[in-house]
Amino acid sequence: MRIRLRPEYRQWSRSLLTVTVSVAFGVGSASAGQCLNGELRAPVGYYQVPEVDEGGEYDCDRVEPHTGSLSLTSKYQGSDDARNELNEEAYEEYKAATSKVRNFEKAVIAAADDYQVDGDGAEALNCVLDNLDDWASADALLTDDINHVGQAVRKWALAAAANAYLRMQTSAPETAMDPEQTRRIEDWFLSLSDGVRQYYTDRDPGKVNNHDYWAAWAVMSSAVATQDCDDWNWSLAKFDEAMGQINEDGYLPRELSRETRALEYMNYAMQPLTMIAVFAEVNGNSVYDSYQDVFPDMVQNVVRGLEDPERIESITGDEQVVDGLYKSWSLAWMEPWQATWGPIEGMPAFLEELQPMKSTRLGGDISFLYRINPLWPEGSQPNPPSNIKLSKRS
Repeated sequence: MRIRLRPEYRQWSRSLLTVTVSVAFGVGSASAGQCLNGELRAPVGYYQVPEVDEGGEYDCDRVEPHTGSLSLTSKYQGSDDARNELNEEAYEEYKAATSKVRNFEKAVIAAADDYQVDGDGAEALNCVLDNLDDWASADALLTDDINHVGQAVRKWALAAAANAYLRMQTSAPETAMDPEQTRRIEDWFLSLSDGVRQYYTDRDPGKVNNHDYWAAWAVMSSAVATQDCDDWNWSLAKFDEAMGQINEDGYLPRELSRETRALEYMNYAMQPLTMIAVFAEVNGNSVYDSYQDVFPDMVQNVVRGLEDPERIESITGDEQVVDGLYKSWSLAWMEPWQATWGPIEGMPAFLEELQPMKSTRLGGDISFLYRINPLWPEGSQPNPPSNIKLSKRS
């Protein structure tokens, strides 16, 4: 049974986690980030509200909560330290054990797109919120029976769920959100974030990798949805940690160690790192500027590697596995990068070929969320404060 802490004790314990990360990696309170005027914000695209399409009935996909064990089998079971040999039998077992979780991620993001992109109205909005409320009310994913694979699954689910909710929170009329329902959902996000932070704080530096970056993105998404500054600061401190791992050649050594999958995992790391940097930018903390000496170089290396995988092969000595790499969801991070800081050489070609870019764990229809001209109903005023803008850089 999971014992819930009273709010004041939970807040105290969450603050300790932030302090631990900040001290461990030399991150002061200013560089770790802070809430501006007590209001954390999403990028402007999250506030878009299209005209409602009145046609047809809406079919909501409700997914039964996952309340069982999260001690899961790795798809790389039996592989050596490189963790690059897929075990097909273990992978099938993993997919079966996590089917509810993955279906839930897809359902809430699909409904968020239905509401915000397609204009399916209150039915789609309620589909997002009811699914989230079902899982929150069941204390889904809060089991103590969890291993490292389950920890990964939990953080990915939090990233998708928090982004689906955040999109409803920012774009729907305030009267459309039931206060008791939103309280349950946000309390659940806080509890999930507690679990993610507990596992990914004070990790052995030799084990820190893309999973830590995804944890930071998940917790940051939740932080904006719940207005929790401790979670926000923790996420930015983890970003600082990631930047400290980039070597002098502009690569992440832990991802290069995946040998045949080095390019795949370098690109995979770019997904949460880009989103963290974009969210930080719109909240007045330009980590892009802070890491101008390493961050853009790493991005350029990833794009060049995607253009010519032999570049990565020349470093690792291994031919790169590229199956499934050149997909919209895999390269969706390029859309917010280009919208925020301008294109990296080679990036526009991938976007032109693959748009619209869509990724469940990055927020859904990414091309919609980061469009240059946000969409508002005719005659209405934008909901976000006027200073929420993507900064355009050459």
